[in-house]
Amino acid sequence: MNSNQFDEQLKKSVNRYTNVNSELKRKTWEGISEELFIAPRRRKKRKRILVGSIASVATIALLIFGFLTETGQAMIQDIKELFVEEKNQEIELEGHKEEMKTQLETNEELRYIIYIDEDRYKLIEGQDGDRVEPKEPLGENYPEVYMEISKESGVPSGEIVKQIKTEIDKEGLEIVEEETVNNPISSTMLRGIGRESANELGKVGNQWDTPVHRYYVTEQENGQVFVIKQAYFLEAAEGHGARFNYMLESFKVVK
Repeated sequence: MNSNQFDEQLKKSVNRYTNVNSELKRKTWEGISEELFIAPRRRKKRKRILVGSIASVATIALLIFGFLTETGQAMIQDIKELFVEEKNQEIELEGHKEEMKTQLETNEELRYIIYIDEDRYKLIEGQDGDRVEPKEPLGENYPEVYMEISKESGVPSGEIVKQIKTEIDKEGLEIVEEETVNNPISSTMLRGIGRESANELGKVGNQWDTPVHRYYVTEQENGQVFVIKQAYFLEAAEGHGARFNYMLESFKVVK
């Protein structure tokens, strides 16, 4: 589901359960959005109250739209399920299924939400965006591993793609993929991989620690563009690379 579809799903959670006028519906939607991003940069505290806040707004809507009716109760449940604080997701890595426990993270400035595997990763806030990194350092012998989320305004997505290609080249990588994808998000995806080199035995090719940089460029209706950069290494493609994409499936922009 892309960000626009997500907005529509949330609005429908209010709209489909009532026939009241559009102004009341609009105010309810705005209240939900405001509660989601209340108190910028206080995520840990906010996450504990987030679901309760959303439920409170939904309850107010319930009083407006019909007190304790069956459809009203269904509306509250529908909205809460969109913003649960924690949820489990079954994932498959190297042919083996496992359960990933995720926590909701929000960014008020960039207006997005994402669920992070907090057993393995941490989200670090930055001025220009956020970065998801492993909780446990990998050590000096490993290339960097992270997923960055940033937003560009006033620059067409096509121009950003050109800039990324230049960046990949400057990093000493070669572009091996460029395509339009729907998963994990609807976007233009570019993947660069380090150039072949010789190992300690003199064998030339891609080594276990060959760096891989994968980008997703996704444009919103208002012209703003989100850029997600994933950095890992070849041996970690089925580990960190796959986990980053599973987390990215939950990425949603909230207007």
